[in-house]
Amino acid sequence: MAIADFGDCTVVESGEEAIATFSAALKSEPFDLIFMDIMLPGMDGLQALEHIRDLEAKQGVAPGQEAKAIITTALDDDDKATRAYIHGQAISYITKPIREDKVQDELKKFGLIN
Repeated sequence: MAIADFGDCTVVESGEEAIATFSAALKSEPFDLIFMDIMLPGMDGLQALEHIRDLEAKQGVAPGQEAKAIITTALDDDDKATRAYIHGQAISYITKPIREDKVQDELKKFGLIN
């Protein structure tokens, strides 16, 4: 199973690229979901997500209407998880290895798939 099975996907390789891609999409077709790894080259995924939240606020995206964010990581780190939820407003935090059933459960839990 791939996330692409559930909709259009855009893949980026760095935090900076994630911000640039999200910013461009925000002006025309905003993303519904961000599936972000914490450990990215350059800016990490949490920093990128915090920048993305700033972009949404500056564009006037109403609270509760932001793109949903699921954070993935190989780290089992409570501080990173807390930061993802509080500062990045993540809806979920999945540790690797990422299993298909776990991804599907999270997508279902938040009404992103049936």
